[in-house]
Amino acid sequence: MANKHFVPAVPHLKATIKLGSFDVPCAILAYDEVSAHVRVIAAGGIPEHLTFVRDGETRRARVAIRKQGPLGLDLWLDLQAARDARAA
Repeated sequence: MANKHFVPAVPHLKATIKLGSFDVPCAILAYDEVSAHVRVIAAGGIPEHLTFVRDGETRRARVAIRKQGPLGLDLWLDLQAARDARAA
């Protein structure tokens, strides 16, 4: 008998953080045009300035807040405008 109150977890959207030649997968917890809250599962150092890729769109980003939790590293990113990313 199925539990009527069970609500399956909603899968998070996926994105990638580019660190030089390395691609670090991450889950998007919240996203809008100027910021993103992502969770990185892989261990390692994440620099302050990075490249954020979502659905083929590449944007420069700056880490505003980072918080290590039991499920991974949470990052709050300030996304720069697309024209700034093309100029860089």
